[in-house]
Amino acid sequence: MKRILLLAVVIPLVILGAGATDSQAGLGLGVHYLNTLGDIKDHPDFDSSALGFLGVYSMGVGLINFEADLEWVPNYAFGKDLWEPSAYAFVGGFIYGGVGIGIGNYDGKWLDDPFYALRAGVKFAMLDVFTSYRFQKWSDLEGVESDDVNSITFGALFKF
Repeated sequence: MKRILLLAVVIPLVILGAGATDSQAGLGLGVHYLNTLGDIKDHPDFDSSALGFLGVYSMGVGLINFEADLEWVPNYAFGKDLWEPSAYAFVGGFIYGGVGIGIGNYDGKWLDDPFYALRAGVKFAMLDVFTSYRFQKWSDLEGVESDDVNSITFGALFKF
């Protein structure tokens, strides 16, 4: 009897949850503003603000969603471009939150340290607006005393 009662509660919740979010795969394009908060922002040759461009692939089931991103940030640090592939896992529908991990390719070399991110956002039909906090170290930057490049970011994606 307990199993039937449990199924009677769980199955409708799963069905409602699946309808609360887009439960299909999709592609997206967007922009991403990064503002570095770490100590490296004080270096005279480092611009603490940068604008990146995102390409994303997302898929999900119910309230669980996954996203694979590829970001290009032209002239990120010291006149060099940054490429960052990353992956995220989210929970939620209209309002969502989640965690992510990524790694940068700077000046043709993969960085030694990955970044970790917390992200929260809101989805309006095809528009996804979000903010995130990235925990990141760059131990392989030469001539820089601080390797702290933690940043707060804001982004907008159009998903198809």
